[in-house]
Amino acid sequence: MADITLAEFNGRVWLVGGEAHLHPLLANTLAKNVSIELLRCERLSDVTDLWVQHCGKPETEGMPWQIHPDIVARIRRRSPDYAVFFAQWSALLDQDALTVINAAITWARENPAAPVVLAEYVDPFGPKAIADLSRLRTQLIEDKLTASGIGTNRITRARRDIDGGAGMSQESQRVDIIVTAT
Repeated sequence: MADITLAEFNGRVWLVGGEAHLHPLLANTLAKNVSIELLRCERLSDVTDLWVQHCGKPETEGMPWQIHPDIVARIRRRSPDYAVFFAQWSALLDQDALTVINAAITWARENPAAPVVLAEYVDPFGPKAIADLSRLRTQLIEDKLTASGIGTNRITRARRDIDGGAGMSQESQRVDIIVTAT
């Protein structure tokens, strides 16, 4: 689990986990070892569910802290992990997906010794068709990476089980490009 968990819905982002890091997050003084996870939610209620789950806050306490878009942009630049989202039952690399992939390519080129992991999220008890679709999505991303000059020797794959928690229904629609500086 990440030190800080952010939930995104409809272009807005809230801090739903890691309130102890709120002030350093806002002041841009976070230690480099503080991890940040950004989860995309399908409904606003998923944001609240994540907040209750991660912070133990009762739903009657209102909403979590909303994070300013400029701070979210700074967080996205800080994070070497890139989430590529797909529409349901689609493997189409839309403009948002290509933007994320290109940002990961840029980072990987600037850090040529860094390994690149493609993490797909699959329900181990789900239908084979969904696992096949996830593999296709991952392959399309790998093809874009290698076409841009990222060597196949740097790319590995990881499969992560969907745990069924709040906000996880979107996980099967995503592939993460994880790059870590060595």
